[in-house]
Amino acid sequence: MYNVKLARFFKAKGLKQKEVGLIMGFSEAMVGRYLNRTAKMSPEFLMSLSRNFPEVDLNDLFAADNGDPNTLNEPHEKYHTTVLSDIGEIEARLQIIKKKLSQSKD
Repeated sequence: MYNVKLARFFKAKGLKQKEVGLIMGFSEAMVGRYLNRTAKMSPEFLMSLSRNFPEVDLNDLFAADNGDPNTLNEPHEKYHTTVLSDIGEIEARLQIIKKKLSQSKD
C-alpha cells in the first residue's frame, strides 16, 4: 500500500513526520493522517512530494504490491515536474475563476 511504501521511504531517509511536514509545507498531524490512511492524499501533497522528493516514483508508489514472484515489474516512467506544475497552475486558475464567479453573483 502507498502509505507503507511512503513511510518506509521517509524512514530510510531518517525523516520524522514533523521533518517531512516542514519540508513539504504540511503539519505533522496531516502527514500522519496521510501515512496512517485516515485521510486521502491531496493533489497538493502529491505535488509537494514530487517537488521535494523527485526520487519518489509516483507510479510505483500507487502500484499494487501483490507479492507474486511471477509478476514482472517493469520500470515506470517518471512524472515530470512540468506536468505537476501545469496541474498546480490549472488549479490556481480555477480558484481565481470560482472567486470571480462568486463575486459576480453578489
